Amino acid sequence: MERQRSAMAARIPFSGTIDDISADTGRGHSAIRIYTPEGSGPFPVILYMHGGGFSLGSPDTADNLCRALATASKAVIISADYQLAPEHKFPSALEECYRLALWIDAHDVALNIRNDQLVIAGDSAGGNLAAALCLLARERQEFLPAYQILICPLLDQSTPFAEKLATIRDSLLTAENMQTFSTYYLENPREGVNPLASPLLAEHLQNLPPATVVTAGLDPLCAEALMYIHRLRQVGVSVSHHHYAEQVHDFVLFIKALEDARSAVELMAGDLARSFSLEKAGLDSQTGPG
Repeated sequence: MERQRSAMAARIPFSGTIDDISADTGRGHSAIRIYTPEGSGPFPVILYMHGGGFSLGSPDTADNLCRALATASKAVIISADYQLAPEHKFPSALEECYRLALWIDAHDVALNIRNDQLVIAGDSAGGNLAAALCLLARERQEFLPAYQILICPLLDQSTPFAEKLATIRDSLLTAENMQTFSTYYLENPREGVNPLASPLLAEHLQNLPPATVVTAGLDPLCAEALMYIHRLRQVGVSVSHHHYAEQVHDFVLFIKALEDARSAVELMAGDLARSFSLEKAGLDSQTGPG
C-alpha cells in the first residue's frame, strides 16, 4: 500500500536520467534506482537509504528528495531498495547496503562517479542505516566513505519509545508504531544495544567521515540526533547541523510543498560542495605544483 501511494505521488522535474536496475553484489541482486544529473562527470556519488521503520518504503518514498539532491549537489544518487523487515531482520538491510557500497566502489567507471567522493545518506530508519554503515566501514576497512548525511535519523533503539514521546507528540511516530517497527526489525529487544542497531551507543566515534545532520524541533528523534552530533564533535568529527524548530519528523521528504525542505536540500548540497572543495585543496597542497 505505501509503495503504491509513493509511486503515484506527483514528481518534481529532473533534467538528468533515472534508471532502475538490479546490481549483482556477489551475494545476490539488489534493486537500485540511479539518478544521474546533467553534465559530463565524473560525479560525486551518494548511496541513499530511504526511511520507513525498516519495514516500509522504497526508492519511490524518497524519489522527489533524491531528484532535488542530485540536481543541487551535482551528484549521482544510488537509492537502495533494500530488503525489508520483518521478513529480513537486522542486520540484513545493513549488510545489503554495505555490499551495495562495495559494488559502487567497484563500478566507478561505468557509473561515471568518483569513488573517493562516496557519500552515505538516509532519512529516519535510513539515517540509522547510514550512520551504522559508516561505523561498519570504519571497522572493516574495505571502502572509505567521504561524507555522511543523516536526516531526522533514528539512532537509539535501546530507549523505550514511550520515553521519546513523553514531551513531543507526533501523529505518525507514535510509541506503538515505533515499537512495532523495532519488533519487526530486531530479532529480540536485546539487539537494541548493538551499536549497528543504535549508533548512538557506539563506544568510539573517532575516524568517522564528516557529517551533515538535519533535525526537526517537533521530531521525537531530535534529542538523540543532538546527542550524536555532540559526541561526534567531541572526538573531532566535523558536523554541519541544520535545525528546523517548527518542523516534524522527515519533513525533508515533502520538498514539493515545504520551503524548509527545499532549504535543507540546498544546505546539504552546499555542505558537500564545501567538503569536497576542502578535500581537493588539501590534496593539491600535498602534491604541490606540477
